[in-house]
Amino acid sequence: MARFTLMRKEEMKLKVQPHPLSFLHLYFVFLLLLVWGFVIHRFFSQNWFSQVPFYGFLKAIPGVNEVVAAAIIWSLALLAIGFAARYLFLENGGRDIFRLYSGLALFGIGAMVLHFWKIGEVDGDTMAFGTWFIPLLTLLVGGGGMVIVDQYRRSFTYYLTDIRIAMHQDFLGLSKHERQVRYNHIEDIKLMQSLFGRIFGFGTVVPVTGSGLGTGTDEALMIAAVGGEAKGFAAGLAGGSRRSARRATQDPRDSLYGVPDPGRVRDLITQNIQDDTGVEHLKRIEELLGKD
Repeated sequence: MARFTLMRKEEMKLKVQPHPLSFLHLYFVFLLLLVWGFVIHRFFSQNWFSQVPFYGFLKAIPGVNEVVAAAIIWSLALLAIGFAARYLFLENGGRDIFRLYSGLALFGIGAMVLHFWKIGEVDGDTMAFGTWFIPLLTLLVGGGGMVIVDQYRRSFTYYLTDIRIAMHQDFLGLSKHERQVRYNHIEDIKLMQSLFGRIFGFGTVVPVTGSGLGTGTDEALMIAAVGGEAKGFAAGLAGGSRRSARRATQDPRDSLYGVPDPGRVRDLITQNIQDDTGVEHLKRIEELLGKD
């Protein structure tokens, strides 16, 4: 866990970490791999792959045996799920989920093909290799991924003092991230809760500052072109415009992501903003009086 040191006369108001269910979409991704690993074992042991409509087409490909064909079907399912996750979890690591599933599929197929061509031709054990390798690979990635996700969630700690908000991340000592913002720099506070978050009492609080902390950019590009041709000569004109809009983002490193009782957290930040603004005004008055 990242270390946090209070400044002189600074008072800690709240220390909070993301709710266990706030990363449910990532837990689900790896839980799905665990389930798929058990199912794929049944597919191999009971030859369920032979019932897939395009199984015969795969078997007809030169150099593809029963296990390689089954591994291809296994990888296609992973790619389909990863592609769906890419858009369902677009703001919560959808692209990384797609890369994970795609990488796992490519690695599994590559290992099967390599074994078939390098070892299977000699020992004839490609079937036995694939029967344990594909399910075990899926189960290991699924189980290991759930442990990593839990450590990733625990790596975030948010500190609210009477002076500032500090967002710390220390992921197994491999990567560290720290962001701090003073209350007098906050221009807006966004509270985001999904239906699931409202049921279980967690949500994301985004402190938006003038420098752009807590926001992302949506961009749209529009291009128009006209052209004409006369006596063998052609001419054209093209133009484009780009529009962008800032929106609150739910990055765990730049927001108080998935915290329990987000309404209380928002109210505490609001109160600290008011207190900090009052202190600043008093300091200015004291400075003016001192000049006089």
